[in-house]
Amino acid sequence: MGKKNKYKKDEKEAAAPAPQQRQQQQTAAPAPSTSAAARENTSRLQAGDDGVPATQRPQQRSESQNPQGEWQRSQGGQQRAPQQQQQYRPQQQGGQQRQTGYKQGEQPRNQQGESGGQQGGYQQRGPSSGPQGGGQQGGYQQRGPSSGPQGGGQQGGYQQRGPSSGPQGGGQQGGYQQRGPSSGPQGGAQGGSQQGGYQQRGPPGPQQGGYQQRGPQGPQQSGYQQRGPQGPQQGGYQQRPPLQAQRTQGGSLPPQLPYTGNVKRGTIGIAGRVGVNYLDVDMSKMPAIVYHYDVTIVPERPKKFYRKAFEVFRGKHLENGIAAFDGRKCCYSVDKLPNVTGEVEVIDPHGRPVRYTLTLKDTDNSVLELSSLHSYMNDKIYDKPMRALQCLEVVLASPCHSRSIRAGRSYFKNSGNGERRDLGDGYEALVGLYQSFVLGDKPFVNVDVSHKSFPMAMSMIEYLERYGLQSAITPATTLNNTWRIMPFIKGINVVYEPPKCFGSAPRVYKVNGLSDKPANEQKFQLEGEVKTVDQYFRSRNYTLRFPKLQCLHVGPPAKNIFLPIELCRIEEGQALNRKDGTNQVSEMIKFAATSTNERKAKIMDLLAYFKHNNDPVISRFGIHIASDFITVSTRLLPAPQLEYKNKNFARPFNGSWRMDNLQFLVAKPKPHRWAILHFEGARMHYNKVAELQDLVLQQAKYVNVCLEPKADIRTFRDERNLDVHFKDLKDHQYDLVFVILPSRGPTYDIIKQKAELQYGILTQCIKQNNVERRLNGQLVGNILLKVNSKLNGINHKLKDDPRTMLANVMYLGADVTHPSPDQRDIPSVVGVAASHDIHGGSYNMQYRLQCGGGGGAREEIEDMESIVTEHLRVYQQYQKRYPDHIIYYRDGVSDGQFLKIQNIELKGIYVACTKLGIKPKMCCVIVVKRHHTRFFPEGMPSNPRNNKFNNVEPGTVVDRTIVHPNEMQFFMVSHQSIQGTAKPTRYNVIENTGNLDIDLLQQLTYNLCHMFPRCNRSVSYPAPAYLAHLAAARGRVYITGTRLSRSPNEEYQRRMIVPAFSRSNPMYFV
Repeated sequence: MGKKNKYKKDEKEAAAPAPQQRQQQQTAAPAPSTSAAARENTSRLQAGDDGVPATQRPQQRSESQNPQGEWQRSQGGQQRAPQQQQQYRPQQQGGQQRQTGYKQGEQPRNQQGESGGQQGGYQQRGPSSGPQGGGQQGGYQQRGPSSGPQGGGQQGGYQQRGPSSGPQGGGQQGGYQQRGPSSGPQGGAQGGSQQGGYQQRGPPGPQQGGYQQRGPQGPQQSGYQQRGPQGPQQGGYQQRPPLQAQRTQGGSLPPQLPYTGNVKRGTIGIAGRVGVNYLDVDMSKMPAIVYHYDVTIVPERPKKFYRKAFEVFRGKHLENGIAAFDGRKCCYSVDKLPNVTGEVEVIDPHGRPVRYTLTLKDTDNSVLELSSLHSYMNDKIYDKPMRALQCLEVVLASPCHSRSIRAGRSYFKNSGNGERRDLGDGYEALVGLYQSFVLGDKPFVNVDVSHKSFPMAMSMIEYLERYGLQSAITPATTLNNTWRIMPFIKGINVVYEPPKCFGSAPRVYKVNGLSDKPANEQKFQLEGEVKTVDQYFRSRNYTLRFPKLQCLHVGPPAKNIFLPIELCRIEEGQALNRKDGTNQVSEMIKFAATSTNERKAKIMDLLAYFKHNNDPVISRFGIHIASDFITVSTRLLPAPQLEYKNKNFARPFNGSWRMDNLQFLVAKPKPHRWAILHFEGARMHYNKVAELQDLVLQQAKYVNVCLEPKADIRTFRDERNLDVHFKDLKDHQYDLVFVILPSRGPTYDIIKQKAELQYGILTQCIKQNNVERRLNGQLVGNILLKVNSKLNGINHKLKDDPRTMLANVMYLGADVTHPSPDQRDIPSVVGVAASHDIHGGSYNMQYRLQCGGGGGAREEIEDMESIVTEHLRVYQQYQKRYPDHIIYYRDGVSDGQFLKIQNIELKGIYVACTKLGIKPKMCCVIVVKRHHTRFFPEGMPSNPRNNKFNNVEPGTVVDRTIVHPNEMQFFMVSHQSIQGTAKPTRYNVIENTGNLDIDLLQQLTYNLCHMFPRCNRSVSYPAPAYLAHLAAARGRVYITGTRLSRSPNEEYQRRMIVPAFSRSNPMYFV
């Protein structure tokens, strides 16, 4: 998987409804949202502390008719409405509109114009009365009845309200509401009956805000429009308004939240706007249908000249008809093309002619309906119009191929045309444009900057002098140590340039490796005669300059083709599918980690370079791409408070918090026996080890971790001696062993394999370099975060909040890691972590090995039934009952695999539950990180010291405009990016049998990002999924450096974790 910067990286339930309300509920038709479970979820999310005033929350109607006679029903987490003009419409009064938003921390005006008390926080208020007692309450409240001639009460939260009456009882309610009829002689004369939602207020009068459907009054239209200087507000997203540059977070006038589609969206949090790297696409001139053709090219190799061949074929046999070719087997055309076969000839870069025969014919289903891109909103995400999208992807790529190097969906400018950076070891980083069609409220083009390493184009001699040997090469130079060279040259393409006396054109070969002997000793057979490579070139009038260097073994491995290194150079523009080394990754991060402003500038430069709208293919397909990013509505969720020992709390700021004078919530009181092991061969100074011991004891006392006052300090000589120590420490019942990892010697993988698979003893590794050079209180404090979790402690928990608390819930996380493309003989590793405490702070793990068909990678977890059965057993062992809710965060799944997750993994979970005789409510959330959506705040950061990369604040959610209109989906940035542009995580809810409200799910997901035990920071996705990734990584450790010759299941059985160890220390893997 790809990855992350690791670790741098009370309120009571609402009051029972009044008798009139109960009567209304009985007479109304039943709907899922009025079920007991839904009401329970809704009551937990009463509005308030999020900072949004009650009058700015959208409402939900229950079988109530809006003023234009249209109906809306609340169903589960959705709002369903007729398929016409589904949008938020602000009210119009006399052609003027005014927003009622106010700055965070500013108090709303009393709607009655009279003095009224405002109270914030969690409150319960008794009856209030008085002639002008217009009371306002902020926060999460329960309020008794109010009365009085002008008692206009405002309440926040999810409420059901019966009839209201009074001479001037203009009542205002915020949040999701179900409201009965209102009556009264002047029920609206002063302020009117206003209901929640993001509203725009005109003059006093009977207004109803919220997300509504309105009849055809006024010139309001749905869709994606640009707004003029004045005029009626229009639904959908807007191109950046020219009024003023506004920051995304907060602001004096919170922007309106557009409403499209029939899925309920979240409402809590501070509203704002932000730019997104999506471009609007004008498809008004796009034809309804196009034609799809198969292209067959013979011979199949070399494929790199297919595009040149097709261009010649198009001019020679298709009368220059415009067509979009994918470079392999498909082409698309607006015009009907003939079925034809023809021969063409192209010249390669080295002057060699290459001949191809091309055949163009209709596919079985040759008519492709692009009109499906206008109707996909009614389908599920896995039913999206794939053929139409594939066609437009090919069209969009047309202007890029001739001017760039393609790698996946990214197009890289070569080092001569664009920005580059030397990554060391012969690699350079190039900058490219990623582009892809995505489906939101309408199709958009997602554009982003990409960075990838490429082998630098240079002669092999230059490579050896600069990187391989790092010294000048002479005729006497030999290659003794090839371990630095082999990883680079194996698999790359080199251009062999024969000596001029040969009279031959250059040729490209793929390198297999180096010859066993140098050129003056490496022999081969030619026409029955055995010669050395040096002798062969001498016989053809060329003397090798460096005869003592090995030759390159190239071409088919079975053939012995040896080329002198001095006659070869590395081919330019090779997009290799290999894993970068540690040095390359470090340099790449320095090159790619830029602020949002710099990132946007790079993207705009690349768009200007490729000039999509000038391309004839794109123009012929009737597509026009906008020149700037769209802006979307955001919401900033409140960060949870974190509880430590003795009811002390920490409040996160900008994604992190400090443990000043705080102690871990739960730490086992028994003094733990512990030891420190260090490698004898590293010659580590004893004083440094003693200093580590003292600092660990000192910091442990601060955070309430109980260790014996003295550690058993030992040295080990080698791996075999390590076995002796582990066995002895286990026999003497030591609870924890610190192992100082040497730079050379036994590795982390070996230590974990021995400790956890053979002896069952708890270890905490620390690098020797850190002990000798970086040892301080902060380093040891971070280590103790892990140590306390491993010793069955709990570092902290979320402050109890009735809005997001689910009773008796098990959090489940799963991830599957795959080997890199050059290691396909290694199986995929499944990691599943599940909570077993009431706080969601203690987890246990299971891992498995699996392979797909043909030995390839397999993403779906095959053995989910047995994995979940074990997790449920552990949960029952700790809680003495089975869970009522299972919230399953599944990492690493693409859109096309959602159905497989439902049909395989969720089915396995259901089967495991059925066999145990339980039926918990299931919520499955797919966690997607592999995407290119980024958020770009406008202007400069308000606090450069804490936000030098100008990212959005942690807790920012986007669930409108850029999400699928018929799916429960949202983007969230839950972490503070340490360097570079923050990557939001995308969440897709594919199963929700408990009808959990979207507001609850979003806040719960954000809260769980604060529960990762390794650091005092909010991480980029929820702790269950993050811990599942650690579980899969630990499974990968167990198979590293070992020979795998049996089936994945047999190899797993050979690497079972010591059962007593996993039972006594279930969080050993943190």
